[in-house]
Amino acid sequence: MSSKEELQEQGWNFASTSSGQHLARMLEMYQELGFETYVEETTPEECGGCTECYTSSGEAIYRVYTRAKDRHHPEERNPGQPRLR
Repeated sequence: MSSKEELQEQGWNFASTSSGQHLARMLEMYQELGFETYVEETTPEECGGCTECYTSSGEAIYRVYTRAKDRHHPEERNPGQPRLR
């Protein structure tokens, strides 16, 4: 899964850009609230904002997408991307 349009068609909503321990806490929080999470690695150039914290520490940067767990997704194909849980 790579295009924003495909993600939106499948019910995914952009939630945040994050990395490291903050990413892990955010994913845990969304899952506790009953959301599925999808994580996609991105580059500083694709972020469009300040990424100094990420680049100075050498951390990978991820986009986080969420959607409600109870939603049915018959149109979804195997995205080929692992989801962090």
